[in-house]
Amino acid sequence: MLPFDHAEVSERLSLAFQEIIAETSGGCSLAIYQEGKPLLSLQGGEASPGRAWEASTPCLIWSASKGVAAACILHALQTQGISLETPVSALWPEFASNGKERITLAELLSHCAGLAAIEPTGLGLSITDHQSVAEALAAQPPNWNLQEDDSNGRFGMHGYGARTFGFLLDEIVRQITDETLAAYWKRVFQEPLGLDLWFGLPESLEESLAESAAMVIAPKMPPSPGPFSEAFADPASLTRRALSEPGRLLNPSVMNTEAMRRASIPSLGAIATADSLARFYVLLAGDGDGFFQPETLAAMQTTLTKGPDRVLIDKTSFSAGFMTNEYGVYGLGKNSFGHPGAGGSLGFADPELGLGFAFIPSAMHPGALPGARTQKLLKALYGS
Repeated sequence: MLPFDHAEVSERLSLAFQEIIAETSGGCSLAIYQEGKPLLSLQGGEASPGRAWEASTPCLIWSASKGVAAACILHALQTQGISLETPVSALWPEFASNGKERITLAELLSHCAGLAAIEPTGLGLSITDHQSVAEALAAQPPNWNLQEDDSNGRFGMHGYGARTFGFLLDEIVRQITDETLAAYWKRVFQEPLGLDLWFGLPESLEESLAESAAMVIAPKMPPSPGPFSEAFADPASLTRRALSEPGRLLNPSVMNTEAMRRASIPSLGAIATADSLARFYVLLAGDGDGFFQPETLAAMQTTLTKGPDRVLIDKTSFSAGFMTNEYGVYGLGKNSFGHPGAGGSLGFADPELGLGFAFIPSAMHPGALPGARTQKLLKALYGS
C-alpha cells in the first residue's frame, strides 16, 4: 500500500470540489472509499432548479455504466467457467454470421470486434429495443478488416462501441444465464450490497426517485475543434455512427424522461449515487469480497489493446470491458481501471491504494473523455 495522508487528500479534494461547484451549473457529487471504508463524500449545487443535491441524489452516469455492465458479464463468465478466449459464437450461435465466427470474448470486451456501429446504416433501430439491435449486431459484418494490425498487439486496432457495447454484453449474459444484464446486476450485486445503482428504475421506485434524481444538463459549448469534433460532424463517419446508433443522438431532455429512466440501457443508461458507484469500485480494487476470483480481477486490470481509437480519434486502452490507465485517464494509479461517461462522470478502482472513486455531475462538459473538472479532482487526489 502506498503512503496516503487522508487529512491532506481530503483537504485538497474539498477545495477542488468547491471550485468545481462555483464554476459549473447544476450540481455534482464525489465519493471515495478506501479498503472498504468511506474516505470522503462531497456534494453540492442543485439536483434540479431550487432543489439541493444531497448524498442520496442519484443521477444518470452515461457511459460510466459500461464498467458496471462489464463486471456483470465477467462475473457470469467466471460462474460458468467460460474462458475469455472462447469464441462469442460458441455462446451465441447467430453471432457467427458474416465472418465473425472466430471473434473471442476478449476481443469483443476490448472493443476489438469491429462492432462499434450498426451495419447497414439507416435501420432506424430504437435504443430500447434490445432484441432488434442484438439481431442486427449478430447478422452484420465487422466495421473494419479485423486482420489489420496497428502494431499494438494481436488484437489490432480497436474502436469504442459507445452504443453497441451494452447490447453485446447484455445479449451474452442472456445467452448464458437466461437473465437480462439488468436482472443479473440486481440479483447478484445491487440487492446483496444495498447499492443505489439501477439499469432502469423499477416502477416501485420511480415516483420517489423522480422527485430526487438529478436532471442532466446539456453542455454549454461544443467540443473543441480537432479530429474528434471533425469526425463527429460527419454523419457518415464511424465516430458519428458509433455515438448515435441505435437511437440517434440522445440529448439530456430525452434522458430525463420517465420512459428513459425506466429503460435498461447498459451502455449509457445506469442511474446511480456517487456513494454506490464508489462502493462498487472499492470492491474491485480489493480482493473482490467473495464476488470475484483473482483471475477475474486481473482480467479487469490487464490491458488487451491500446493506441489510436477508430471512434474516439484519440489514444485509449481497454482490458476485458474496462478502460485502463495507459494514458492517464485516472491520474497516477498505473493499474487503475474503470470507465468514464460522456459529460464528466467517472468511476474507477485503484488497486495500489485500495481506492474506489466516483464523480457524478449533472451538467455535462463537451466530449466523450474526462475533462477539466475530472482532471482537477484527480490532481487533488494524487497530489500532482
